[in-house]
Order: sequence, then structure tokens, then C-alpha cells
Amino acid sequence: MKIADGVYVHFIPTQKYKTNRIVFRMTGSLNKQTIAKRALVSQMLATANQTYPTVQSFKERLASLYGTQLSTRVSTKGLTHSVDIELTYLKDAFIPTNEGLFWEVLGFLKECLYKPLSRVAQYQNKVFDIEKQNLMTYLDVDTENNYYYSEVKGRELYFVNEGLKVPKYGQVELVEAETSFTAYQEFQKMLKEDQLDIFVVGDFDDYRMIQAFNRMAFEPRHKVLAFDYTQTYENITRSQVEDKDVNQSIMQLAYHLPITYKD
Repeated sequence: MKIADGVYVHFIPTQKYKTNRIVFRMTGSLNKQTIAKRALVSQMLATANQTYPTVQSFKERLASLYGTQLSTRVSTKGLTHSVDIELTYLKDAFIPTNEGLFWEVLGFLKECLYKPLSRVAQYQNKVFDIEKQNLMTYLDVDTENNYYYSEVKGRELYFVNEGLKVPKYGQVELVEAETSFTAYQEFQKMLKEDQLDIFVVGDFDDYRMIQAFNRMAFEPRHKVLAFDYTQTYENITRSQVEDKDVNQSIMQLAYHLPITYKD
């Protein structure tokens, strides 16, 4: 359901679970220059905000909402790059007072989006520097994984598009180049320009949900996104061999096939 230009709500009703889920997805164009910025944004969204400025206070607030869980992730599809915020919370039927937990959870989401931990148009440096180092450490550890390393090298050989050569969380050197200012400015741009998709999964009142999201007054946006990707076929085999001190050899193969998404 469209609630503004470039902003959509998707309802997925089910009574299978004791919890409901809200996934808030920001999707922009895949670009080598912005992948690391967007990955850092996803880290900050799951760490703190102005109302709850420390990791401890942030987690304590989630715990007070009957153990609501918040997580973020990034993904790619075609020439797009998405940042998801996912909130999982108990249905009212399982709360002793049967209170409107949804409204509190939505209020927490709004604080994450519109009251980020920032100061003078940039993220608060102390927390940002920790999250930046955490992401660089994560990427460093991944490159020590020989299977992951070979996959990355395979992508670099196969793809022509520079953005597709880069893993969805970026590369150490790309993350290292970003600052609290550049990441924060990218986040503000995402809020204003990215396509927004809100997925609601569980047992809920559709009308109440639509009212709630309309109150967030999203600005219309006109983002042209390419969810499909094809590249010109070349009758050339590209190969690369690296010698490493490992116990098992790894071979990555990539094929160009005349098939596109939904064929």
C-alpha cells in the first residue's frame, strides 16, 4: 500500500507467532562510494540514539518493552543497497495489562530515525568510532576466512560494475575512510531520498497501522532503482590463482548465463 510517493506499507498477516515484526527498509542505488557509509549507518541505528545515548540505556529500554528485539542488516539486490531495521515485539494478547505495546515500539523506532545520536550535523564521535572499529574488525576477520576471501575475489573478476565488486558491508579501506560527518550526512540523505518499504508481519489491525505510519509524515521521494542487473556477455575466461598456506584448496567458479530474475 502506497502512503506517499516512494513510501509503501506491506501487510503480511499471520497468527503463527506470539510476536509481531516491523521491518523498516531504506533502499538506495548500489554505489561503491556509499556502501561503507550505509553499513556504518546500520551499526549506529542498532546502538544508541539521543533519548538513550548509551548502549546500556538503549538495551534497557528495549528490555522494558517486554523484551522487544531490534536488529539491523544490509542487503543488495541488482543495483540496489538496502538497510533494514527490524523490531520484534510481543502481541498485546500476551501482555498482562493488554496495553498498546505497538505504540511504544513505534515511538522507539521514530526516536532511532529522527533522534539519532548526533551533534552538530554528525554522529557523536565516541560511539561512532567504536562502531566503526567494530565493523572494520568484522571485515578483517571475514577476509581471514578463505571461503569468503575467494568469493570476494571471484566477484572482483566477474563483475564489470564497481559497486557489485564490493561486499555489502564494504571493505576495510572504504570503512576506514569514512567519518562521523560523512556517515551522518548519508543517513540524512537516506531518510529523504531512499525508497521506504515498511513490512508488518503478524496479527494486527490494518487500519490502526496505516494511521500510525501516516502520522510519521514521510516526505515524498522519486527514487529510480534497478533491482535487476545484466552485463554484456564476453567470450573471455578470467582467472586468478593465489598461493596461501591452507589445508584445503578452494576453487570459485562464476558463470554468465542468459537468465534474468523471474525467468
